Amino acid sequence: MEYIKENRFFLFLVFLLGNIAYPLFTKDPHSQELISTFIYTFILLSGLYAFSGENRFFKITVTIFLITIALEWLQFFTEIDILDTIQPLTTSIVLVLLLVMTLRDVRMAKLVDQNVIFGVVAGYVLIGLVGGLLAVAVGRSYPDAFNLPEVISGPQAVYFSFITMTTLGYGDIVPLIEESRSLSILLSIVGPMYVAIIVALMVGKFASRA
Repeated sequence: MEYIKENRFFLFLVFLLGNIAYPLFTKDPHSQELISTFIYTFILLSGLYAFSGENRFFKITVTIFLITIALEWLQFFTEIDILDTIQPLTTSIVLVLLLVMTLRDVRMAKLVDQNVIFGVVAGYVLIGLVGGLLAVAVGRSYPDAFNLPEVISGPQAVYFSFITMTTLGYGDIVPLIEESRSLSILLSIVGPMYVAIIVALMVGKFASRA
């Protein structure tokens, strides 16, 4: 248990990356949705564990996390239309909260150790996943939001989010309405800014040790 506590950000990062990699193992949409629901559950639980030492954080947010997990599974087992939009938004809010706490821990760290590095990478992946969830919410609210024959899927949305964040812009998924274009603009700003700010922060920590 001590090992898990010391490497909590590593486990958090593993689950985050798992949510990107799972489409490699199955092409069945139902199986993908089930795996995604499991992984998001583990992301939320591991994130909750990573910050369980923060008493104020833990007391305020544990209920929100449990509600979000319940919505994840309710959305999987039922076909309530409104959940298709609400569930990505609630999960996005929780992931943003985890991002804020991750960045706070990185900023407060006195030394750049492996946990700080894992936290930095986890923060970047969190931004990409939040962007993907918001793309799903926009796509389900506005079916013509992207140039796709069907409503944008979870893996497609995550791909679109990271491609936009890194400013690669392949053009295979194109935002067609104001809402999806605004999301694209935000991602293209936040992605490079995160890298620039984090690099400056890490350099500053190294310089302070010299």
